[in-house]
Amino acid sequence: MERLKKIGRFLCSMKCAVILLLILAAACTAGSLVPQGEGLTYYTTAYSETIAGAILFFGLDDVFHCWWFVGLTLFLCVNLLFCNIIRFPALLRRMKEGFTVTRRLAEWDGTPAAIVKDDPEEIFRRLGFRTVQKGKAQSVTDTFETCYAVRNRAGIWGAWLCHVGMLVIIAGFGLGQMFQASYTVYGVPGQTRAIGDTGYQLRIDDFQIKLRDDETVEQYETVMTVTKQDSGLPDGHDAGGTEETETSLSGTASVNHPLSLYGMKFYQNSTGWAADVEVWKGQEKLQEGTLCAGEYALIEDMEGLAVAFNAFYPDYVKGTDGMPMTASSALNNPGYLYTIYYHDQIVGMNVLTGDEMITVEDYGIIFKNPQPYTLIQVKRDPFTWLAALGGLLVMVSLILAFYLTPEEVWAVKQSDGTWGLAGKSKKSGAYFLEELARLGNEDGKGRT
Repeated sequence: MERLKKIGRFLCSMKCAVILLLILAAACTAGSLVPQGEGLTYYTTAYSETIAGAILFFGLDDVFHCWWFVGLTLFLCVNLLFCNIIRFPALLRRMKEGFTVTRRLAEWDGTPAAIVKDDPEEIFRRLGFRTVQKGKAQSVTDTFETCYAVRNRAGIWGAWLCHVGMLVIIAGFGLGQMFQASYTVYGVPGQTRAIGDTGYQLRIDDFQIKLRDDETVEQYETVMTVTKQDSGLPDGHDAGGTEETETSLSGTASVNHPLSLYGMKFYQNSTGWAADVEVWKGQEKLQEGTLCAGEYALIEDMEGLAVAFNAFYPDYVKGTDGMPMTASSALNNPGYLYTIYYHDQIVGMNVLTGDEMITVEDYGIIFKNPQPYTLIQVKRDPFTWLAALGGLLVMVSLILAFYLTPEEVWAVKQSDGTWGLAGKSKKSGAYFLEELARLGNEDGKGRT
């Protein structure tokens, strides 16, 4: 039974919390070094067989969602919760009963910092203490007058509140990782794309690539409008044919400056090339649209026929190995790498330049108007507010711990009518006593 109690005390101790924090910190480091959420092939290709096996076995490919990380996080939360629960009654008692002249006199060795002739209340006030308590204390043989003051009692809650803040941050981070949703939206100005299953749509209003004087990229900026479709009726009411209403918010996202709208964050993630594609049959244009590199289009007039826009080369040249490449980033000789599929079988692949046309039976396919597209990463974390609250609590706790250190002063009237001054401060205690002695001896009112 005693052994179980020891184990229980350890599991609820700060020592256990520190060990858990170190393990979780190591796991977070591994999660930042190992690419997350990739397929099996990626890890077996990028790492040796042993390392790839370890990554997959320990769940380091998705460390923030693996069972042991979630379990340790929950255990740490429980540990911090019990640590705070256990310490709370003692701190509350100390707040109510720990700051009294009786307790200070019981711990005092009787050596004064200064001896003054007059009432010490004015000295205490000059030292910054607003409320001074006067009374009497009883010794074994005598009764004597006392004077006592305390300030910054709230400072004793600093460490406790810091642990609460850490608990809230961990809970917010852990819940955020478990319930966070991420979406990718990409396109060119003028296009509107759905943001996953959120019920929101994103319209790309403008996309700018800002260059420095030396033609290197300084910033990517996307101006966007996010639209929420709403029936306009309170929850639980049937629309009954009522037209849907739309509410929209607009803003700009750039690299390292995400945009926040409707509880989602929009990150300017990357860019690439897109081009317009036209499908002709004779002199008749059958269809047109815009494809981003990596997308394909089905030829509507012929079942099973599709064209894929694989890559774009702004200044197309052939490399020494015959492979396509770009000589510069300038649009000097645009080249479009394409693939033609018929019923999922490749029937053609090449690079088009200029006004060249792909001919497939009676159909002609043209690529033109190359332009950069923007890729926006959209993240929704319903527990961001909880982590922010935890951060606020930690900031308040640091103020309590470092700027509101409890300080006490007291004085005892001696048999010759003088007062012996003493004090206590955990922060700069020696300096605090020196200041008390200086005020006590100021203007010749006292003597050390």
